[in-house]
Amino acid sequence: MPPARLKRGGPHNLRDRVTWELAEYDCRKLIRRSFDAWDAGQPLNRFITLAWGLAGIDAERAVSATGQFINFARDWMRGHGYAMPWAWVQECGDTFGQHAHILLHVPPELDDLFRTMPRRWAKAILSGVYVKGTVQSQRLAGARVIQANPARYEAALLGKLHYMLKCAPAPLEHALGLRGWGHKPWGQRTRVIGKRAGVWQRRKSGLAVADDGA
Repeated sequence: MPPARLKRGGPHNLRDRVTWELAEYDCRKLIRRSFDAWDAGQPLNRFITLAWGLAGIDAERAVSATGQFINFARDWMRGHGYAMPWAWVQECGDTFGQHAHILLHVPPELDDLFRTMPRRWAKAILSGVYVKGTVQSQRLAGARVIQANPARYEAALLGKLHYMLKCAPAPLEHALGLRGWGHKPWGQRTRVIGKRAGVWQRRKSGLAVADDGA
């Protein structure tokens, strides 16, 4: 498989762009790609938080660090013979600073091997010094029994999407069909430097591992 390349260019990719909320387009993109992954047989079954600010990475570098993490994970999956769909958002808070929430797919047969990898990748990004609490990783509820109980997995996925999109304008919670799937209030505003959301891109040949450039 040839190495995937991130698309570059365009004013909406400026590293120093400052935003305070998610756009409707970003929200719909994350929801659509999350269900595309499920339809393709690679459901997003792992939720990871990367607390870059807690680890000492400033806001200007946080998006780049998230991109490095995705590249590490993607290359590791590729080395085991799999593509990796993903979706992520960037936020900023008092405890974590600018941080990322990621949904990605881990094949069941790689789950045990994968568990230690996120901290290893974060340590590499942090120049060899891992800061406790930088990585939080969990498997989605129902991820092991999706075929037997798809409703349980769908509820877990929608719950994570509701949480990830809480920095979207409050009226979108209803418009996007996510009202009632989580408890965090929408309409939260946080200052983010750089790209606020990213997803994998689907191509005619199947699952792709390139960012959509949005």
